[in-house]
Amino acid sequence: MSLARQQAFIDAPVSAVWELLVDVDRHPEWWPRVVEVECDGLEAGCTYRQVTQTPFGRDEMNLFVDRFDDSRNLSIHCLSTGTFVRWELASAQGGTFLEGEMGMEPEAFSMKAFDMVMGRRYFRSWLRQTMEALERVAPERTEKEAPANSPS
Repeated sequence: MSLARQQAFIDAPVSAVWELLVDVDRHPEWWPRVVEVECDGLEAGCTYRQVTQTPFGRDEMNLFVDRFDDSRNLSIHCLSTGTFVRWELASAQGGTFLEGEMGMEPEAFSMKAFDMVMGRRYFRSWLRQTMEALERVAPERTEKEAPANSPS
């Protein structure tokens, strides 16, 4: 099983970061390799469809939400590949401390082979790119939503 873990400080409130994570319609804006998402509403126990650019081309995935603790924890895994992502958020110094994990718990032989050969490097890179995008997009979103007459 591959596992990549990374932490970041995001200069935006927890509520702004949480909204980016749970608004699946916005995932293609900030989550590298996510092309398209179709979801009726994100909550624990739900399943939704996502198209992701993988090393093998575009793959349509059915994702299951394992954990959804409002503004604290989000855990999702792919029912076919075993790919997973876990997010944990905490308020810190006016912003958000975000810990992310990505990896794979494959069952199919082809996915086990992929995971053994390039899983760690693949998920480490994907998580790094994702964290960088969140660090960029969350503060921009907060600035756009601030009232026009608020002090800078």
